[in-house]
Amino acid sequence: MACDLALIGFGEAGSTFARAAGWARRARAFDIAPARAAAMGDCGVTACASAAEALDAAPLVLSLVTADAALSAAQADAPLLAPGALWCDMNSVAPETKRAAARAVEAAGGRYVDVAVLAPVEPACLGVPLLL
Repeated sequence: MACDLALIGFGEAGSTFARAAGWARRARAFDIAPARAAAMGDCGVTACASAAEALDAAPLVLSLVTADAALSAAQADAPLLAPGALWCDMNSVAPETKRAAARAVEAAGGRYVDVAVLAPVEPACLGVPLLL
C-alpha cells in the first residue's frame, strides 16, 4: 500500500498532527507501544506492526519518538528508508545527536531534515511554528 507519509512514534505530537491533518489512509505509523495502534486508527492512520512496514516506500517520514530514542530510531530505521526519502527529525536533542542521526540517514540514501518544534503541539495543532 502506497502512502504519502510515515510517522515513527505516535504519542501526543503524532496523534495531534494526524487528527488535525485528516490524513485519512494516506499515512502509516509505527510506535513501540502496541496500545497506540487504536489511537492510530482513531486518527485515520494505518497502524503498522513494524517500522519497516510503516516506512515501505514512504517519501516523507516524521520522526516523533521520545528524545532518548531519537538517535537509535534514526540509526535503526535509516536502512529501511526509500531512496531519497525525507527523514524529518522532530525531536529535541543535542546538536551532536542530530548530526549523528543525519549521518545515519544520509549514509542510507535518505535526506535528513532537522525540524525544531517551537511551541507545544497542543493546542496549536498544525499551526505550531516549526523551524527547518
